[in-house]
Amino acid sequence: MSSKWGLLALFTLVLVSASAIVIDPIDAADPPKDPLPQDLYPYADIILTADAKGNTLMTFKAYGDYVVTKDHPSEWFTHTYSQNTDIILRNLSQAGDYMEIVYDGANVRKLTIFSVDTKESLNSANSVHFTMYSGSIQTLAMLTASNQVKQYIGNSYDSIPTTLRNVTLDMKGGSVNLLNPTTEMLGITNYTVHLDYGLSVNRMYTTGENGKYSSVHIDMNGAAVGYMSNIASRIGHLIYDINSGSIDYFCIGANTEHSYNRNIGDLATSCVTGDVKVHIGSSATIGKCIMGGGILNMPRILRNGALVSEEIVHMVVIDAQNTTVSNDSAFLAERRTSAYHFGNYKIGGNPSASSISDSFSYLKTTMKIYAEDGVWTSFSSCTIPVGGIVSLNTEYIVQTDGYLNISKGATLYNSDNMVISGSLYIGGTLINNSVIQCRSGSEIEGTPEGIGYLADYVHYSSPTSSLNVMSQRNAVVIDQETQYPVESISTILAEDNLTVTITIEGSQRIYGDEFMIALNPVDPPENFDGMYRLDIKGIDRDLLAICTVEVTLPTDHNQCTAVYVFDEAEGQYKMISAAEYESQVFITAGTYNDFYLLNYTSERPIPPQPIVINTDMTWFDYVLIAAIIGVLAVTVYSLVTMKRD
Repeated sequence: MSSKWGLLALFTLVLVSASAIVIDPIDAADPPKDPLPQDLYPYADIILTADAKGNTLMTFKAYGDYVVTKDHPSEWFTHTYSQNTDIILRNLSQAGDYMEIVYDGANVRKLTIFSVDTKESLNSANSVHFTMYSGSIQTLAMLTASNQVKQYIGNSYDSIPTTLRNVTLDMKGGSVNLLNPTTEMLGITNYTVHLDYGLSVNRMYTTGENGKYSSVHIDMNGAAVGYMSNIASRIGHLIYDINSGSIDYFCIGANTEHSYNRNIGDLATSCVTGDVKVHIGSSATIGKCIMGGGILNMPRILRNGALVSEEIVHMVVIDAQNTTVSNDSAFLAERRTSAYHFGNYKIGGNPSASSISDSFSYLKTTMKIYAEDGVWTSFSSCTIPVGGIVSLNTEYIVQTDGYLNISKGATLYNSDNMVISGSLYIGGTLINNSVIQCRSGSEIEGTPEGIGYLADYVHYSSPTSSLNVMSQRNAVVIDQETQYPVESISTILAEDNLTVTITIEGSQRIYGDEFMIALNPVDPPENFDGMYRLDIKGIDRDLLAICTVEVTLPTDHNQCTAVYVFDEAEGQYKMISAAEYESQVFITAGTYNDFYLLNYTSERPIPPQPIVINTDMTWFDYVLIAAIIGVLAVTVYSLVTMKRD
């Protein structure tokens, strides 16, 4: 009996011990804790996050009256604000020389980084790095001035103090309604903004509503922006690297119709005194892009009332092959009598419109907004001043009511489509290595250089199987409303009645919405009497190879003319056609683009021997490479100059 009770006692002891083994670890476990902001970003000076209730939590390192004590041994302190309130992070007089600020998850109505609180802090020249990962900000500003300091802020852009030296915004995510770094005449030396995928900004005033910036670099990689424009700041060098992402309305300079221009304080008179570089990558989507004011359309008076008496000479490089840039200084509605405004614009929305500004009252007089003696000469015109250099690798449009003026001593390099509906005045040098479309009613004064073309423009609004056009120039652009298949394209070019006919046999058809055909006289090689170059664009190369291309060239009926092409396979010239005492010669071009002419009266001359060059490159290739090198030299020079300054 005792053994029975002994076994029962032993069994009970085993059960209790087993229960203790299972239960003890569960009782001892602590619930997981979220890391503190200072654990996530120990390098930061100020951290803005949201607490469990959605309030804004500001975590910051000791400074000023916030010191480490026996009762508060940590270097970190916190403040809690209700969400959607206004926050100024630090008085500038108490800020460190360099500060790291992180924003992750908070929701703030207006966030101002620094308040200029003393006269001395106007010249602080501090630096700041602001990183935003998530959350929302209605208005993000870098600087504001307290009421007692505003009396010390001058009214001259030349004497604006260096309030901040280096400002970098790393905008990695979240949403900002308005990015407006400065509203008063305060200075930032180097201002860099990175706009990354996951970020959305409804309105971005690139250099704020006012101020002075020595160097500005906007680097965009995947963000979405609704409206981007400068307003009234003076800018040194200006660089845009729009690699990817989207911008609904992009103004490179200042949108001169940014506000309603009722008084001088409304004027968007921003101007750039240094070089301008714009790169828009193939992965970026730009809704509408304009040159804007303050780059080639300079204001005559600034928002502070100062008159601009000297021409600003600089270099402008625009590399944006998939974007159309307009010569305009404002975003104009279709009829061009009203302009769009963006005061409450949101991404994908519809901006409001009102009549284009006319005049405003200033010093008891009425001043025109757009006139020869107005604030700007025009809302649709640009002038490259003496000594200025512009390089365009983008489709560039000059509207019917505007002009592009290349002053004597100025240079424009064009390597993409240029569309002239208004006027082009070539007083200086225009190196054209692409196509300049001369629309109906356009005016061209002066002669461009380069290997490109001045082309007339013909538009077909209804489908047809045969495109037949005449042009007063040696080149023509034929545009179809839609891609309708055609059987033939026939052109009569220039006063010499040059003709080019392209046909395709059988069931094949030529597809495309825009074609360019050019037949230009060019300087021939030595010992030839003439040369013409044929250029056809807009037709797939393989399709063009099975088309029949026929050409007629003018000849002197008092003598005979033989037409040669250069056979690269045989390394010599061969004759493909001849005309004996006729006014034109007929050629079946085949795959050849260059046609060499020799005149004779008796025996047909032996064609000149080709110049032996140890390369597969043609003479045209060398000309093309020389033109490309010229454009690249301009671009490289601009980049070196920007880095040097």
